[in-house]
Amino acid sequence: MKYTWFRAAKWLAIYFFLALIPIIIALSATLPLYRSFAIEAGVAMGFMGLGILGLQFLFTGRFKQIAPSYGMDNLLQYHREMGIIAFLFILTHPVILLITEPDFLSYFNPAENLPRAAALVVVSIAMIMLLASSLWRLKFGLSYEKWRLVHGILSLAVIFIGVVHSIQVAHYLNSLWQQILLAFIFAFYAYLVIHTRLVRPWLSKRKPWEVTAVIPERDECWTLELKPINHKGLQFACGQFVWITLGPTPFSLQQHPFSVASVCGESTIKLTAKASGDFTSTWKDIQPGTRAYLEGPFGSFTPVKEKHLFMVMGGIGITPAMSMLRTMAKEADQREAVLIYANPDWEGVTFREELDEIARKINLKLVNVLENPPENWKGETGMINPDLLSRHLPANTGDFAYYICGPKPMQDAAELAIRDLGIDWRRVYSERFEII
Repeated sequence: MKYTWFRAAKWLAIYFFLALIPIIIALSATLPLYRSFAIEAGVAMGFMGLGILGLQFLFTGRFKQIAPSYGMDNLLQYHREMGIIAFLFILTHPVILLITEPDFLSYFNPAENLPRAAALVVVSIAMIMLLASSLWRLKFGLSYEKWRLVHGILSLAVIFIGVVHSIQVAHYLNSLWQQILLAFIFAFYAYLVIHTRLVRPWLSKRKPWEVTAVIPERDECWTLELKPINHKGLQFACGQFVWITLGPTPFSLQQHPFSVASVCGESTIKLTAKASGDFTSTWKDIQPGTRAYLEGPFGSFTPVKEKHLFMVMGGIGITPAMSMLRTMAKEADQREAVLIYANPDWEGVTFREELDEIARKINLKLVNVLENPPENWKGETGMINPDLLSRHLPANTGDFAYYICGPKPMQDAAELAIRDLGIDWRRVYSERFEII
């Protein structure tokens, strides 16, 4: 418990220190004359918003030193929430200044300074577009690939204009060393985008993969089987995921995360997805021999040593569990495993036959939950809730680790149900891919 809180406190302290760097730099030289609390607060809001926005590049850079602590999905959710906070800080900055001192409106006057006015108008529009496209991407009809391009360009534009604006005003950044240091720090943040979009694909190009089979599964799902070309593949833990790019080059905006569903330790990688999006709907047409590039592995949705497994999965969210169970079956793992698997109907239970086979090989209690059961169905029905889970919860709850993955409504219900049943949250692992 102490370690968990210490680790959380450590990361929060690091985050807030980095977010305060623009303010620290501004206060590190000779201070200008005090104006008023409102004006100084408005300026601080701008610096704080700029600092948080810069950190957005760090916490979405897929750095393994950060992601294993909290999981990539948690980091991306944090990125989303902090992006909104950064927007509010940056929006508050001009609002407070204009209300307090209307003369600041001259900053938007093209007759007085055209480049400055144009830059402030552009950054205002860019911030609004950045927030709106992130919150309502699907409503705007933006594909993931187009959104990713727009998101990167707008983010870099806001950072660049924000830094230039801070240096040009120079009210606090009145020393050359302050201006150079601020520019250097945010140039590093900008490089993180270049590293993710260019350097990593270049490294991936040296380790290509090939699609060897496209396997149809139940519920309009498809499995891609991939093998490494002239390299050893990648070492992954059960439950982790990779980002995949299909095609002749890794330099593509088409990069998507999928859980690895294959046995740990094997060189062959299996990825299974439902044909429900622009990208996955094309999997059935992929031909064996197609080139692919993988980046990873990532994620902390992995089995805990010496702990039994209690899994609540829904639909295609079963994929990380398949890696765990397939590995247990291959290794004749004697740990207990409980799988609560929720689906709309019996015919759509992905991996149905294989799960039955695995249940005969290992100590697995398989519980299928159907929303629309067939006639004479004797199993569980309806939605995931505390009553349903309590019927299958083991007596020795402290000996289990708990894993939840599936559609958002099911996942929300399962997380609340697990909490209501008194399970220690430190033993609960949740993986979400509805993050963009």
